[in-house]
Amino acid sequence: MENALKDRIMSAAADYLRNNGLKAAELCRRAGVSPSYFSTASGGKYTYQNTEIGDIFFRKIAAAISFQLEVSYWQHVDTKQYMQTTNTLEEARDRCEARMILGETGCGKTYALDRFCGANPVGVYRVTVNDCDTLRDLLDELVKLLRIDTKAKNGSLLRCICRELRERAMRGERPILIFDEVENLKRTGIKALKAVYDGVRYVVPVVLIGTPEFDTALQSMKNKGVKGMAQFIRRFKAGQVALAPIDRRFTEFMGQIKDESLRQLLSRLADNYGELHDYLERAIREAEELNEPLSVDLFRAIYNIKTA
Repeated sequence: MENALKDRIMSAAADYLRNNGLKAAELCRRAGVSPSYFSTASGGKYTYQNTEIGDIFFRKIAAAISFQLEVSYWQHVDTKQYMQTTNTLEEARDRCEARMILGETGCGKTYALDRFCGANPVGVYRVTVNDCDTLRDLLDELVKLLRIDTKAKNGSLLRCICRELRERAMRGERPILIFDEVENLKRTGIKALKAVYDGVRYVVPVVLIGTPEFDTALQSMKNKGVKGMAQFIRRFKAGQVALAPIDRRFTEFMGQIKDESLRQLLSRLADNYGELHDYLERAIREAEELNEPLSVDLFRAIYNIKTA
């Protein structure tokens, strides 16, 4: 990496800290880099105690502040789903109310959340749930995000988490707690979220983001009489937001595609915005590298798609 790019990254990092009222130590923690390296690099020096600061340091800083290192071949579009997700997150934070955002896979929920988190680096606490997470995994992630130093067991730990969030709200931080991919939650995780909601209600908004399968699973557990499910549903029911269905003609994204045959092919190939992104970003990049217009024939050649 050239020094000129390193200079730009560190200048952008300084702007990021100033614009968001963030301390360098917090940025280093989020990026997972050495504060000593950061202090040195901020002064325009890229060696620390005779050791060259590696490119990975600068890449981590760039990622943490959403500084684009490489050319993007994917144009941002304010889709209906993007605007719904962003507006709901902002509304939840402004009104301090719970929300549940449900939309089909690939409609841009996580993309919108990424941009929201990037624009709001202070007070946004995000947990992405995976299918292997246990209750303790979720609690440990919250402890890490909030930097709570405790070895308490689950019940006490939940109280510590809620207390810390309330204290941050009282200090004017405006915290918001967001759980993404909640369709992966297990029963114990759902009950933990209910406890967190109850512990911070009216003070810290809790937002759940997932697919409609989550609502289906909740209703199924409620119908089976699973303890606590009816109460959980009641807490989020009024704040549930169903995202608009995906436009599978991808009209909003087709402005950069001049070949009508390619537009039709993309509409048949891609099931959602995420898949469209994966197809188009590579194709546009390779067309540019070949200095050729992106046509249906070139696209088929790139992906080895035979003519029907």
